[in-house]
Amino acid sequence: MPMPIPGPGKTPKYKDPSELTVLIDKYFESCWEEDWREEYIGESKQKQWVQKFDHEGKPIMKLKERPTVTGLALALGFTTRHSLINYQNKDDFAPIIEQAKLMVEHYYENGGAKGEIHPATTIFALKNFGWTDVIQIKGNDTSERLTPEEIAAQIDVAKRRLTAEKE
Repeated sequence: MPMPIPGPGKTPKYKDPSELTVLIDKYFESCWEEDWREEYIGESKQKQWVQKFDHEGKPIMKLKERPTVTGLALALGFTTRHSLINYQNKDDFAPIIEQAKLMVEHYYENGGAKGEIHPATTIFALKNFGWTDVIQIKGNDTSERLTPEEIAAQIDVAKRRLTAEKE
């Protein structure tokens, strides 16, 4: 029995980078909503929903759902987040996907800095974006070790400085 000839692979979901850009923009827009608050209005002190506006009269927007790489993959119709990440390997799509992932990273960094996201969640998410929390301590080189006499001399200099500053 003859071996089947492998096909060209799956048909790409997106052929045009601009189509993907439009959908990515829609995803990030969908993460925001207008800010409405329930407030007591007038003398009757009756609760009513009031829309919030900025000083220019534009509606204030609030984050409805924090953007994620998985959310982005779902919004683009992929069945796994790895499918989205695989598009980074395609020359025409790489900068688009990299920028979208950078925007997600920005939301985590900014949310963590503002205290809007639990620190453990922020650390975990940013480590998945390649961040590290390694602390490097540089000590004196072994060739620069001081003798006890040199250490005593440096202590004397420091004491004299402190005495002079107090006067």
